[in-house]
Amino acid sequence: MLPTEHMKTPHAQPRDSIDVERRRGELPFGMETRNEAVNYFAWQADIFREIARGRIIDHGAGAGGLSIALLDAGARDVVALEPDASLVSRLHQNLADRTGVRVFRGTLDDYLAEHGPNCVDCIVSSNVLEHVAQDVACLRAMWEALRPGGGVGIYVPARPELFGSLDRAVGHVRRYTAGELEQNLRLAGFDVAFVQYRNLAGVLPWLVAGRVLKLNSVGGGGVRFFDRVIFPVCRRLEDMFRPMYGLNLAAIGVKR
Repeated sequence: MLPTEHMKTPHAQPRDSIDVERRRGELPFGMETRNEAVNYFAWQADIFREIARGRIIDHGAGAGGLSIALLDAGARDVVALEPDASLVSRLHQNLADRTGVRVFRGTLDDYLAEHGPNCVDCIVSSNVLEHVAQDVACLRAMWEALRPGGGVGIYVPARPELFGSLDRAVGHVRRYTAGELEQNLRLAGFDVAFVQYRNLAGVLPWLVAGRVLKLNSVGGGGVRFFDRVIFPVCRRLEDMFRPMYGLNLAAIGVKR
């Protein structure tokens, strides 16, 4: 079994506190099937490859899909940080045969209490920041944890006009514009390397499901189909021609 670092809670309300019960509602169309969305997470690891070095925190690691993609891309020291006890158990199962990774049950503030500031080289946070009420404070916690020169990679839902029943069902607090995400990174102290819209192909299905049909969940089969059939083509196109609009935003910030 992978080692689990134990948490010490320094704040009554950690800066990256989320509603884990509602976030767990993402399981039918994201968290539970992360190990099957291999193309999706490999692509995210590739987006963040320029900062993915040294000790890397996978913030809100969920079921471990991005941690696995980072390891497959060459990372050798990954901390899968997750506050949800049920997902920590799943992390142990999914990462059991992997080296170079440990599980930390807790929040960023818990990790800072254990290890102090300036303790990691990179933080990646995929589909977590939109759950956090005080997102600038959360980004500031990331800034404190990073060593000077370290980088943060953020992947979040985009465009407030796409906010619908699916967002509400899983506890999303917001969807971002590129300008809002860049501003928040700068407010937290980061120099911003880029903020880009991505996943244009996902806009129409999400809009129909969440604003027209008003669904509260999407089956895992749809995730697998998108990952295997649609996403590889869309990725190649988006790597060549950056979309001006998309279901998600990807960003990198650097601590100078």
